[in-house]
Amino acid sequence: MNWRKLFPVGDILTTGDRKELEALENGCFELQKAEARILDEWPKDSADRMERLRILAEKYADQPTNENYSRMTALAGFPSDLVNGHRSREAVLNAIGRAIEEKMKPEIPIVRRILSKALEATERELEKQTAKERKEADSEGFNFSPSGRIQELQRKVLSLRNEVARQYPHEGAVQHPGGWRVRLADWL
Repeated sequence: MNWRKLFPVGDILTTGDRKELEALENGCFELQKAEARILDEWPKDSADRMERLRILAEKYADQPTNENYSRMTALAGFPSDLVNGHRSREAVLNAIGRAIEEKMKPEIPIVRRILSKALEATERELEKQTAKERKEADSEGFNFSPSGRIQELQRKVLSLRNEVARQYPHEGAVQHPGGWRVRLADWL
């Protein structure tokens, strides 16, 4: 179901809310860029290290620049121990991830407020559609049976209730529920 068509743009996710969330996200830009660079340049294990080193060596052979040499030397300096050799990558990524999460904490009440607004609107629409279809069933003399539209609205209400109540890691969740763009994708 196209939720943006059912609920007009700006009714659920207002322009002000979106700007506020984007400002928070922009505040993490440098950290996200560093995270992406580490994921791109630091090997995840010894097999990945050797493959990346081979690729960089071929690149250096084609273009023997100082930058290519420096990247190759840095990669060669990573430990090759199969068991413990790449904990440094995870340690750095975990620290950056925690910093991003901390900077993005103000998004939590905003996202919950938007999801609560969506839940209320969906519940109202469900009540309206159910009343309409019940009235039609009664007037035509057959037993009421919810249509696909009502069933989809019921599923969305349950989903939104779960999303509003969903916890973040600092609240005890094991896994992060996702950023605001993921959680509010139906209304973007």
